[in-house]
Amino acid sequence: MDGQRGQVWLDQFAGYLELERNYSSNTIRAYMNDLKQLIESGSGASNTLDFSPETARNPNSGLESTKDAADTTGTKSSSGLLEADSLRAYIRQMQDSYSRPTVARKISAIRSFYRYLRREQLIDEDPSKMVRGPKLARRLPSCLDREEVTKLLAVTDTSSLGVRDRSLMEVLYASGMRVSELCGLTVQDYDAAAKEMRVLGKGSKERVVLLNDSAQQWLQMYLTDHWSKLAGGRVPQPEHPLFVSRQATRLSSRSVHRIVLKYAKMAGINKVITPHTLRHTFATHLLEGGADLRVVQDLLGHTTISTTQIYTHVSLERLRRVYMTSHPRA
Repeated sequence: MDGQRGQVWLDQFAGYLELERNYSSNTIRAYMNDLKQLIESGSGASNTLDFSPETARNPNSGLESTKDAADTTGTKSSSGLLEADSLRAYIRQMQDSYSRPTVARKISAIRSFYRYLRREQLIDEDPSKMVRGPKLARRLPSCLDREEVTKLLAVTDTSSLGVRDRSLMEVLYASGMRVSELCGLTVQDYDAAAKEMRVLGKGSKERVVLLNDSAQQWLQMYLTDHWSKLAGGRVPQPEHPLFVSRQATRLSSRSVHRIVLKYAKMAGINKVITPHTLRHTFATHLLEGGADLRVVQDLLGHTTISTTQIYTHVSLERLRRVYMTSHPRA
């Protein structure tokens, strides 16, 4: 196996995902890990990606053929990629070790990689077209009801940390932004006069999210009276992180996750709660209130309407539960 050539192709593919597809750094990192696992696997599906030009294969026939070699700069070359049968065997191995969602993600990475190599004419055939992924049950996202949201937000105290935590949870619920977007906010991203924030979403796409009166009130209190106390007496400047830790550093996604989980337990909410739960809750409550699906799509920053449509199923399920418990003949 020509590992150098394999790494060159992986590096080129990573650049393609970042620059042309606008994938997030987390997605690219996951894809690279999945593909390196495929390349480096030497058991079961041995020589899973043989990049040496001497052992090129026809993915459909499985017959080895000799092709012209090229340099390792990533220009057109012959390579011994897994044929369809071997690729399926490799995936069956994965199914013994990983959950269905993980296998589906790994297959998505493999398919994208093969399609890229075929598009760049680095391979002659795409064997991943012959591979089927596992069927995934469509799980409805969990969300809070209005009473649970009230309990979650009311359980914080009036300390600087408590006000910060109340502010960030208010923002998550009011705007529906992702936790990564929240952690990336700077002071200048918050427009108090317009009651809105400018966030950088997936694929470095910028959008504006809106704030309600409650989130506005708590943010103003946090920035005016408590941000400096957490930041060692410094005055917040436009380039400073909006939400800071006790060490005056930017909060991480993991820290925000711990904060939300802490207050959910304090509020006695017996559900698995994450910051993303507040995003789901935001979308569900908007639709239940009569918001247009396209508006919710824009506020969430979804690229396609199909991603947003999952929340219509959530709303219908909640309505069904209310109906079954409320109607005298249900």
